[in-house]
Amino acid sequence: MLHGAARMGFARTGAARPQPAASARGPVATTAHPLFSSMIKQSVRVLAGVLIFLAGIGIGDFAITAWPGPSTWLGYDEPVDSVVMQKLQKELRLSPDQTARIGPIVTASCAELRLISEQRRAERLEMLDEIGTSIAPYLSADQQSRLDDLEAGWQHRPQVKRDQRIVALY
Repeated sequence: MLHGAARMGFARTGAARPQPAASARGPVATTAHPLFSSMIKQSVRVLAGVLIFLAGIGIGDFAITAWPGPSTWLGYDEPVDSVVMQKLQKELRLSPDQTARIGPIVTASCAELRLISEQRRAERLEMLDEIGTSIAPYLSADQQSRLDDLEAGWQHRPQVKRDQRIVALY
């Protein structure tokens, strides 16, 4: 595709190009000053960045207030036995009579699972304490304080993960 003078036939014929009529006001600027143009571009970019940032804050605020968190979606805020019963009712399409008969069994089983989980956790913490006491002579004072911080974190881990694993079984 031809552009400019070639499209109009001036390049082929060799004829002189017509000149635009002179304006009474003087020459007309066809482009803005380069500094002014770059300032406009920079201002538009900054404005777009600020608007995107504010939109993100607004969407995040709306999401926090309007939608429940993942713990609510997955049922981690509810007792384990009720979550397991809900899953069983949904997947197996239990009748009300079956739900009434199965409910106590699920409650007792979840209590046993929780007890087993707590026993295993206690065993793991004992093993970690043994590791800490056996490596303590080889650590510097700074390393020992870091190990103490780690051990304190192990003792105070939230129990939510245990319940998540129990729910994941069903």
